[in-house]
Amino acid sequence: MSRAFNNAEFIDSTEMDSNLPRTFSTIVNNDDILQMYLKEIGRKKMLSKNEEVELGRKIQEGSVKEKEWAKKQLIQANLRLVVSIAKKYIGQGVLFMDLVQEGSLGLIKAAEKFDYKKNFKFSTYATWWIKQTIIRAISNHSRTIRIPVHMLEKIRKYKKACNIAACDENMEVDEETISRLSGLDEKKIEEVKSALKKEPISLDTFVTDDLCIQDYVEDTSYSSPENSTQQKLQHRDVRKLLKKLDTREREILIRRFGIGNEEPKTLEQIGNDLGFSKERIRQLENIALQKLRKVERVDRLKTYIESE
Repeated sequence: MSRAFNNAEFIDSTEMDSNLPRTFSTIVNNDDILQMYLKEIGRKKMLSKNEEVELGRKIQEGSVKEKEWAKKQLIQANLRLVVSIAKKYIGQGVLFMDLVQEGSLGLIKAAEKFDYKKNFKFSTYATWWIKQTIIRAISNHSRTIRIPVHMLEKIRKYKKACNIAACDENMEVDEETISRLSGLDEKKIEEVKSALKKEPISLDTFVTDDLCIQDYVEDTSYSSPENSTQQKLQHRDVRKLLKKLDTREREILIRRFGIGNEEPKTLEQIGNDLGFSKERIRQLENIALQKLRKVERVDRLKTYIESE
């Protein structure tokens, strides 16, 4: 166990017993060391955003002594987050405290890389690092998941292409079609087939109550956890805003501005898709935007649209 654990502080024992999953409670009740650990880390208070910023500043700009002290404070105050995330991966062939230790390595990395100048809560930023290290540990060591991490994305693309081809009666389900739909060349397709023969597994298989194998595939559309965090915050705000609209208005804005995975479309294209005239789509777009202008977070939607 790392030095960060030895001095860590976090979950209150009364809080620990109240709302946790039964499997986790069972683990705690049968592990005296884990009980002591949770009580120890429970004594560390949560940090305010200003405190996080100040610690982040010292990590980046302080003396060697200040950096080490600030990093230690930031890590100890967020071990609660590691425990919370690790609970979601119980039962995957890795001991719980090993999950916590792996997650803590991600937390340490997050503390070292945290940019206090960006408007992120540290916990939001650290979550990416913690999950990545835990998922990597499960993929490398779990008894239940033996397909290499780098192969999972190829399998996902292959299966998706097979499903598309199978559902279209005008398509031949052959390697040429699968290659075109998946973007995988012949060699990679053979690698996927070989992996599936060794370890048949569905990417839709749920490995916990709320996680399936697809959750173990790293999203390569983001180049860094900073970008990932920014995108998640933006997507969350956009979803909240769009809920203020009715279905038709929401669909028009999604298509008009290319929100999510959509490509931006012209008023005429949207009209053809939805069966309205170009002018009617313009009117509905204006009505929808007027509604959103009344919402406090409309500026975040504008930022998101401009950044797409």
